[in-house]
Amino acid sequence: MAASWRSRGHSSSRPTFGGYSSFSTPSANTNKWGRSTSSSAQSSRPRKAGSSSTTTSYRGVSNAFQGKINSYKTLYNQAQGAARVGHPTPAQLNTFARWIDKGAIVHTVSNLQLSRWAHSTRYTFNARSASVASCKNILTAKFGKSPIKAVAKAKNGGFLVATAATKQGRPFNLAR
Repeated sequence: MAASWRSRGHSSSRPTFGGYSSFSTPSANTNKWGRSTSSSAQSSRPRKAGSSSTTTSYRGVSNAFQGKINSYKTLYNQAQGAARVGHPTPAQLNTFARWIDKGAIVHTVSNLQLSRWAHSTRYTFNARSASVASCKNILTAKFGKSPIKAVAKAKNGGFLVATAATKQGRPFNLAR
């Protein structure tokens, strides 16, 4: 067939051959009838570098790492300065580090917050002579035994609390 440079009264920049002006050769993903054999039409498209499926797959891992980093920073801050009576001992800090390795998150709890939780659980709590045992009793009465893993005195007068993940696998949050 001859190529026609003019079709239907207006000029075209490319020639058309016969009745099939948009004829294309079959690709590797098409069968003999011209249909795609791939599972979806988007599978043949290249994936973008920052697509949502790649960022969401790392979200849980990055959140776990961020929790561990923050917990280690808390322990590092407790280990700074001169050793005093109210500071956690190196053995207690090593115990907390082992809990962090197992997935626990370290929180600092003030005496004021403990007083509020003691009031809601009907425990008596003296903030001036607070002990680790009384703190642990209040926390287990408020939140249960399973999430509270370790308690120690913090150097600011409050307490360090190591909390494990909940039954659903989410990190336990003391800010309830």
